[in-house]
Amino acid sequence: MNQVKGNAPLVDMERVIGRLFADPKVVSRLRRDYALKSPASDPASLANELVKSFGQVSELSPTAERSVDNDTVFRAAVRAVASNNRSWSTFLRFESELESQLGGYKATETNAAVLAEELSIPDLRAYLPGQSGTADASAIIKWAALLADVPDYYRALTDLARRLVKTGISEAEVVPAVAAVLGHPTKRMEQLWPPPDRLRSWKTPGMGPILASEFLRNLQWSAFKPDRHIQRLFDLWFDDVVEDYEEEAVDLAAAIGSRSGSVTKFLKFSLVGLAVTPPDRSPTEVDNLVWALGSYVEKRRKESSVSYRVQARRRVARD
Repeated sequence: MNQVKGNAPLVDMERVIGRLFADPKVVSRLRRDYALKSPASDPASLANELVKSFGQVSELSPTAERSVDNDTVFRAAVRAVASNNRSWSTFLRFESELESQLGGYKATETNAAVLAEELSIPDLRAYLPGQSGTADASAIIKWAALLADVPDYYRALTDLARRLVKTGISEAEVVPAVAAVLGHPTKRMEQLWPPPDRLRSWKTPGMGPILASEFLRNLQWSAFKPDRHIQRLFDLWFDDVVEDYEEEAVDLAAAIGSRSGSVTKFLKFSLVGLAVTPPDRSPTEVDNLVWALGSYVEKRRKESSVSYRVQARRRVARD
């Protein structure tokens, strides 16, 4: 694929962190919402603890040989689905009860089949508050059924990632590419990248590309989850970079077999996130902190005129 522009501006993470933890009232809310327990009050320590609270800090190669059981996959999927249309702090309040209903996230072939058979939407709906609760509960039950049919689901994901990389997609780009296939598979995609026999479709229950990206991050794959906060702030801070990556996003979408406008938009903001991530930070870390800034400080229609971009010279290969 194409090269990232050598003089791309980067997110000023020192400013992001400084602004996120500048107001004691915001710090108090973050401590409450994410159960931050460290007595440290300096922004860097608080930022580190906040990022750790999302459980996505160990970032591993999507193509590496790695043993991941279906229990881990189920937990990653449930946490992604449960983050849909509700704050992460809301999910954290209900997670222990939800986990108990789901048998401790145990998803061996037998256990998953039992969960899929015995669980009902009302069993889970109470722990998934909000408008999408019924749909999210249904998606979780469908995940149990899917994992009952596919005992080694993670291997299917790594096999897909490897096939995509062999076509020339870089490892950095392959995570959003896989998320697009999982969240919005087209007939063309499934002809190009047929799922394994026991997996009828790549479609992940209850997930579009954005939630599929969160699912992969829960499996420790490094990526952006370009939701509305990320898209809004990047449009504001990096409108030139967003424009620059329009063509690359179209090319990447075509490479995986999609012409969907929503998939192309998802890929574009994912690529912009990779481009503006400082070399000493991970995309997941930057995403989590920029997202928190957008949620707690730089709110919609209340954005400040503060600049969160710095100019730095670097080049990242995408070959």
